[in-house]
Amino acid sequence: KAPLIIGCDVTKMSAATIVTLTNREVIAVNQDPLGVQGKKIALFSAQLSNASSGVQVTNNTPAGNFDLRRRQWIYDVQDGSIRSAYSGKCLSIFRCNPGQPAHLFLDNCQIGDPHAQCQGKNQQWLANTTNQSIVSQMNGLCLAVDVYGNDGPAVNTFVCNRQENQIWMWNTTDGTLRNKHQNEYLVAPLELEIWAGPLQGGSQAVVLLNRGENDNEQITVNWTDIGLPMNQAATVRDLWAHQDLGIFTGNYTSSNIASHAAVMLNITLVK
Repeated sequence: KAPLIIGCDVTKMSAATIVTLTNREVIAVNQDPLGVQGKKIALFSAQLSNASSGVQVTNNTPAGNFDLRRRQWIYDVQDGSIRSAYSGKCLSIFRCNPGQPAHLFLDNCQIGDPHAQCQGKNQQWLANTTNQSIVSQMNGLCLAVDVYGNDGPAVNTFVCNRQENQIWMWNTTDGTLRNKHQNEYLVAPLELEIWAGPLQGGSQAVVLLNRGENDNEQITVNWTDIGLPMNQAATVRDLWAHQDLGIFTGNYTSSNIASHAAVMLNITLVK
């Protein structure tokens, strides 16, 4: 898949490092005869270039160690930005000339930067507390919840029609932004990534990566995202642990993955 390079002082490697670097199952993926490079696939929508940048809505009962800043937002009246209190990034439209619906993501704030995508205009919004709409200053489309379920609990921009999925209630006290459709909150998901690539013989090598700073997270890989039939069973093996995890149908959800940690899997259809 790519050259294997040791990036540490080989004279000072610990036993644990040696075990990691000499993992035969992981090396076999790198040396697989098919030679197809793995690629990053989106967690929330297979069309997004970076799953970790997505935004979504969720219910009002966060569980466990959910960081409340993930559902807090800051609206700057001066520049029109909507920033995540969790990451400081700006709510952005994915492309400068999107169709409908247009995907949204969080990106570094670049409003007014002539060298930025769309010169940062894709990050400027008009929040109207009177009619409870949030409208893109770039194209006049309204922030909306995807009620058709095309991208799960996702949000997008669509032609303004005053439907409940385009009505947003901004709580200036706690910074939350709630949609009227199902009273769900706009949330910045943790930075999770899935990488995958085919192996000789029809298996898929899959890496689940948690780039988040604060949380342990479960990551779900769907068969359809890696080119496997949705309703077919497959065996899942943890390559780092040399452990068969079982047979699953349609998808596999990992146990908690620590911050900046990764799980590497081999997924093979049951014949």
